[in-house]
Formats: sequence, structure tokens, C-alpha cells
Amino acid sequence: MKSKVSVIVTCFNHEDYIEECLRSIFSQTYSNIELFVFNDGSTDNSGKIIEQVLKESPFFETKYIYDENRGVVAVRNEGLRQFTGDYVLFVDSDNFLNNDHIEKLLIALQSEQYDIAYCQLWDFVREKNVLQEDLSFSMEKMLRGNLIDVSALIRAEKIKDQKFDMKLNNQLLEDYDFWLNLIINKQAKPIFVTETKLNYRVLSESRSSRGDWKKYYDIYFYILDKYINQFPIEISQAIHDNVEIWIEGHDDMEQRYLSVLSEEEQNKLEIKKLYQQKSSIEQQLNQKEQELQLITNSRSYKIGNILTHPLRKLKQVLKK
Repeated sequence: MKSKVSVIVTCFNHEDYIEECLRSIFSQTYSNIELFVFNDGSTDNSGKIIEQVLKESPFFETKYIYDENRGVVAVRNEGLRQFTGDYVLFVDSDNFLNNDHIEKLLIALQSEQYDIAYCQLWDFVREKNVLQEDLSFSMEKMLRGNLIDVSALIRAEKIKDQKFDMKLNNQLLEDYDFWLNLIINKQAKPIFVTETKLNYRVLSESRSSRGDWKKYYDIYFYILDKYINQFPIEISQAIHDNVEIWIEGHDDMEQRYLSVLSEEEQNKLEIKKLYQQKSSIEQQLNQKEQELQLITNSRSYKIGNILTHPLRKLKQVLKK
């Protein structure tokens, strides 16, 4: 008997996109699908569209759940409570799938007993990749930043009683935290699949926007703190690498603004905002260095200089 894939769609006020999303699931070449569609308190016409489109669902197991707005983390956790498949795939309602998307991910998982199959995101409007080109998995890169979009195919036995962190509800990086938990605590094995891409809609109001860098680093440090006892050296280096990339981007943006400052005086405000965020990140890094030193001392590590060196170097860069 073919394995069952539980597809969990989450929707909030996406009346313009939800039909395309659902029909892309209907047209999958892999057909043993259990479909859940969660309407998270939409106030537009999403609910009516969902009810109408689901009348054409080809799947015997099709469930529509409407509730008051609870946030995407709460909804995904409800999906994890209800699904019955051998594999799970989350799909956000503003995205859609290629016809053979699930089949390609499933083949990759089953080929060598991997547990998480993920792919590149494709900006179908601009016709370009959304994420970095090299998405092949390594723990070093994963600690530096998320490689895996929430729409990855997951082996159900690796999830069991695992849930998304409710503290990250309607925040950022909740999927990053979920993947790190499965990979570190459940020894889940990820694989990057190149044979398909997720059709990803880049929206200006997207929750994943990193414009608020202070908020981003607050959450990034919160997540890494969960694993700092297991990976103190690796996390120290990851913090260094992550923020250094941001600094380079900040400096490039500053130069671009300065080059046209005479024409666009309003950009002075944006530069000021960036410097304020830069100062805030420096303060967070100082605190993180102190925490790392406490951990190494408490465990009698004799590698203090090795551990804190990347952060010292980063502080010097920040002060320039």
C-alpha cells in the first residue's frame, strides 16, 4: 500500500491565492493524500472560496477546519495533532506546488531513509531563486541560519509529540526552531532536493521579512539558546558568521544611500535606523559572549579563548 501524505494548508486572508494553492494540491501526481485546510479566522472571502473549491477535492480524506484567529503556530500544532499520514507537508496558502512536487520529495526521502526533504523556493513572478544557491545541508550552515522552508516533507515517525514553539506564534523563525528541534533532538536527517522547487509568493507584508533586525536577532538568539549547551563552540561561530553577513549588507546599503544622498535626503532616516539596529545587535552580542563564557567555565572547558575569539572579532567590526 502506498504511503499516505498528510498535507496541511494554513490560510489567513488569502482570498486571492488560496484557490491556486488548493488546485495545485489536487493536481499532484502522487494521489494518496490526506488534506487538511485550516482557515485561521480569515475576514475576507477565503472561507467561501475554500468551501467551494474543496467540493472538487479528489481526496477521500479532506477536512476543512475554521476557527477564530489563533496564529500560524497554533494552527500548525493543531494540524500536527490531527494528521494520520506517514509523511507531513505544510503548505502556506499564498504558495503553490508543481504537479510532481510531492512525488519528487517523497522519492528523495525514501531513497536513502532521510527524514526531511526540502527544496529551493522559486519566485515565479521575477523568475529567480529566493534562497541562497547552496542549500545542501550541514549543521554549520543550519546554525548560521535556516536552510529549510516550512513546506518540507517530514517523516511522521520523527515528529511524534513534537510541536512548534508557541512563544514564536506570529513572530519569526518558528520553522527554523522546529527544524533544529527535529534535527538535534530527534536525529532527523535532512536532504536538499534539486528536482523540484516550491512556487513562493514574495509579499510585501510577509512575516518572514528581516527588515526589523533587532527583532530578528532577539528571536535568533532565543532559538540558539536552546542548544547552546550542546553546541557552544559551533553556536559561537554561527553567531559570528550570521551577524558579519548582516554587517556587510548594512555597509553596502550605507554606501548606496550616501552615493545618492543629495537626491534622496529622506534616506538619512533609513541610515539612522540601521545604525540604531547595529548598536542594539552589538549589545546583544556582548550579552551572548558573557553567557558563552559562563557555560564554558561551568563545564571546565579550557577553550575560552577559542570560543570567544569570534565574538571579540565581531565586536571590533561593529565598532568600526
